[in-house]
Amino acid sequence: MLLLAGLAAVTPWLASAQLTNNFSSSRPVSLRQSFDLALSRNLDLQIEHLSRDIAGYNLFGAYGVYVPNLSFRAEHDFVSQPADVDPKKLGLDAAYEMSNDLLEPGLTGKLPTGLTYGLNAYTREDRFRTDFNTSNPSGAVQFPGGIRDTNNYFSEARLDLQQHLLRNFWIDADREQILLRRKDVKISEQALRFQIMKTILAVELSYDDLVAARETLRVQEKALELRQQLVSETRRRVEVGDLPPLDAEQAETQLENTLSALTAAREFYVASQNIMKGLVTDDFRSLVDVELLPTDALLAVEQDLNRSESFGRAMENRPDLIQARLAVDKSDVEVRFRKNQLFPNLDLVGSYGGLAVADRSGTSINNALSFSAPEYSYGVVLSLPLSNISERGAYRASKATRQIAQLQLKKAEEAVLLQIADFVNRAQSRFSQVNYTRKARAYAESALAAEVKKLQNGLSTAFFVLQLQETLTAARTAEVQALADYNKIIAQLAFAEGSILEKHHLSVDVK
Repeated sequence: MLLLAGLAAVTPWLASAQLTNNFSSSRPVSLRQSFDLALSRNLDLQIEHLSRDIAGYNLFGAYGVYVPNLSFRAEHDFVSQPADVDPKKLGLDAAYEMSNDLLEPGLTGKLPTGLTYGLNAYTREDRFRTDFNTSNPSGAVQFPGGIRDTNNYFSEARLDLQQHLLRNFWIDADREQILLRRKDVKISEQALRFQIMKTILAVELSYDDLVAARETLRVQEKALELRQQLVSETRRRVEVGDLPPLDAEQAETQLENTLSALTAAREFYVASQNIMKGLVTDDFRSLVDVELLPTDALLAVEQDLNRSESFGRAMENRPDLIQARLAVDKSDVEVRFRKNQLFPNLDLVGSYGGLAVADRSGTSINNALSFSAPEYSYGVVLSLPLSNISERGAYRASKATRQIAQLQLKKAEEAVLLQIADFVNRAQSRFSQVNYTRKARAYAESALAAEVKKLQNGLSTAFFVLQLQETLTAARTAEVQALADYNKIIAQLAFAEGSILEKHHLSVDVK
């Protein structure tokens, strides 16, 4: 008997030691500190930040289509043509050597209006060396040694323009991509904001669970203490003959049940620790042996709930709904582009330039740039397919896609409204449960205290005390769970409204 009583006396210490030994150190942490850790180290947020950056890079790259393209060509050609028979002439065609040196810079590009331009220039030196001694001896005397050596310089500068007037005028594939990339950037910003909100919600729910797990553990420790005291008192009274041995066995049974409940509470507490650590760090090993000690208590603060106002806030603030609206805008861009592609190609084209031929390179270039020998052209080019089947099909498909995006937006809005209506109802119900469980716990404490006095005076049995102890433990557990559930519902309601960041006074710049 004394051995059993001794074991019962040390059981709470053993259970407590078992829990403490899982951690080598402890770290107090408030809810706000948990938020700060998650915002800086949560892996999902780091991934979403990079996704937002990628969208920005894609938009930046889309503007590359308007960057002018500078080109430069330098080329040397040489031809050695031997004398050859020409049936239309009496003699042979003279042998000659010809070399060409070409320099050709160019600048091409397009403007957001759809105007394409090309600014081109080139200068070419043509050098001919002809030997008339064999093919035309009589004419060879006109040149020193019978060889004519001639240099000729040809230069041109020209501006070419093409402007779309119908198809690809107010929108084309490049402008469509830029508009879509702009929407993607805004969507990625809202996705990041939504991920921040989801992370904040997850941290708050996990924090409430951790506090509830700690309080539940304390409830079970108190229950174990009560069981230990009852076992000790019952064994003493059995030994002196005041109570039958059956009462001691009942007390021992409840003690074992309490030990089992304490073990389960400890397991849930450690699991809650791990969930919280997974949210607030990207290096779980650094916290695996650290016990996070929440410093904020679970409080039931009654909220002024207005379902209509919550509806309005959600429609305005929910990032996922803003994303859905942006998806509709993206489909509008696609419809605009596909509608434009139904028109025929009607382009205004034109060019203006200058030509020059001279015996010197500098003279040739100057004359070309002075446009003393101008060349120009202008006109329109019309082209259209005999049937627009493919473009009409693409246009109709784009309109159907827009309808899908609009319906998805409507579906998302309806889902949010249903969430809010449910959370408002549950918040009101859970607040009532907090009051009920608080009163039930107070009544259970009073009832147990009275029954213990009756037991001490010989007016009750251990059986009734055990029942009331069980009732008190259940009441305390229910109160803790009701507090946690109420706080979690309020957090979920703030998330559903899109106001969870404002609720915690968090200002996050996602641009």
